[in-house]
Amino acid sequence: MHDLINILVKYHWEIIGTLVMAAIGAYLRGLNNRRNRLAVASAAFRNVFLTELKGLYPIPSNWPTDIESHLIGIFPKLQSAVAEFRLFLSWYRRKCFDKAWRIYHLGNDGREIDEQDYWQYTLHISTSVANGKEVTIDDTRTTYKETFKHNVDNLLKYAKQT
Repeated sequence: MHDLINILVKYHWEIIGTLVMAAIGAYLRGLNNRRNRLAVASAAFRNVFLTELKGLYPIPSNWPTDIESHLIGIFPKLQSAVAEFRLFLSWYRRKCFDKAWRIYHLGNDGREIDEQDYWQYTLHISTSVANGKEVTIDDTRTTYKETFKHNVDNLLKYAKQT
């Protein structure tokens, strides 16, 4: 026992250095593993979105006349992809990702409870009367496709390819 203590005292810096290097190696291996898992999850997430939104994103070449019904029909697959992918994000990026998903799905900042899903991707104009004049509140006739692309871009930026 006395010999072991002498060896530990004599080589304490070498032992500490070895343990520190082992800890650094384990940390780097874990970091690399996490990046690889995120890359695989990102590819799967992008694949689901790009497959389901074919003809709508990135260039709206086949925009359906009833976009709301189309998007509601593919919602379960997209929601599943979102639920799986968000687990691979860090806690601080997950909050922003959830907000981007709500904005894609509900519009604006995702707080409209009475609005229908995907209303921001349809042709509509909302007006009201203020001080005896008709005022346009919301007009999406020229921006609905750009809004869709912007919202999908915001979702897919979390799964960017590196």
